[in-house]
Amino acid sequence: MSNVLRFPDLPEREPTKTKGPQVEDGYTRIANELLDALCVADFTNREFRVVNFIIRQTYGWGTKQKRLASTFIAGGTGLHATDCSKVLNELIRRHVVIRHGGSRAPVSLNKRHTEWLMAENRKKSAPEPCPQSGQDALTQSGQDALAKKDRKDITTSPYGEESTAGADDATGLPDEDLSPPDLQPPEESKAPTLPNCPHQAILNQWTELMPEKRQPLRSLWSGSSAGARALAARWKQGFSIINEQTGEALYTDEASGIEWWGRFFKFLRRSEFLMRDDSRFFGLDWIVKAENFRKIMEFKYHPELTGGDQ
Repeated sequence: MSNVLRFPDLPEREPTKTKGPQVEDGYTRIANELLDALCVADFTNREFRVVNFIIRQTYGWGTKQKRLASTFIAGGTGLHATDCSKVLNELIRRHVVIRHGGSRAPVSLNKRHTEWLMAENRKKSAPEPCPQSGQDALTQSGQDALAKKDRKDITTSPYGEESTAGADDATGLPDEDLSPPDLQPPEESKAPTLPNCPHQAILNQWTELMPEKRQPLRSLWSGSSAGARALAARWKQGFSIINEQTGEALYTDEASGIEWWGRFFKFLRRSEFLMRDDSRFFGLDWIVKAENFRKIMEFKYHPELTGGDQ
């Protein structure tokens, strides 16, 4: 019997609002001079996305700097975490972004835009054209280096093609000795491995979306701790949980997984029972326990979505 848990997928988005985006719902304050500099900066598409995400996570929250893991940046930009790390390092090298400390220290946008370094020319120079073409090009090739004896061995076939029958090639071996070695059978492709659980990115999502709830002590959510193991198990489970309506897994890679956990926490906020002030049991450690996770997925704490009781 399959052990894959099946349940209706979480709502894709919040209920549709009658109005478009409103300043009252939040805004990012930035100086016009800095915004003008961003408009003319020599950024690639990936660099521009990462810069904007840094602005959103710093100025958008009223702070100048913030610690941003590459997995967290990936969840907000749609890029792969490895690409985010490379782009961030390049922006730091060009003094567009400042890192305030070691490799995991907070980062911020360098508002002194005159210090930004221009990117090197990314276009490769075109190869120089051949000085001559046709038969005249032989004078520029290695054909002239052939000995006269070797040239005599080269004849023209009745079909207009050159033939080297009876002649040895540059290795000095007859043609029959140049048969290719036996081809080795290709190695069998290995099954793709699931990406490791991005603990810090998920913790960042919890901190941002559940600020009033118990916040996990990050040092206890790494390595082989109980919380880290439970979160990793639920992360892995998401790759096998099937949405009965679409027949697809909840997520298929790291980026879509981080995005799903963000929507998952927003979904939990819609539960009056879990969000009550006296629901002090409710925390990330409670959520990632197998039995509690299963009840959440079965809408146990969202009766209004199923028509059942609490």
